[in-house]
Amino acid sequence: MTPNLKMKCSCCGHWNRFPVNKIFIEQPSQETKVKVLIPVYKPLETSKCKKCGKIIAEPKELMCNLER
Repeated sequence: MTPNLKMKCSCCGHWNRFPVNKIFIEQPSQETKVKVLIPVYKPLETSKCKKCGKIIAEPKELMCNLER
């Protein structure tokens, strides 16, 4: 089962869902015993907004979900 990411279109404000792979990227930390992992999402297909038709996700770019 692939997870779906819910993202708001920057143009019209419509909420869209599309399939993604979740990847964790390790960030450097000041502490030696602490690992900092940032969740990043890679879209599986090119997705367009269902309302206005603008492209909101492409497989070649990684995205971070900041809106929750």
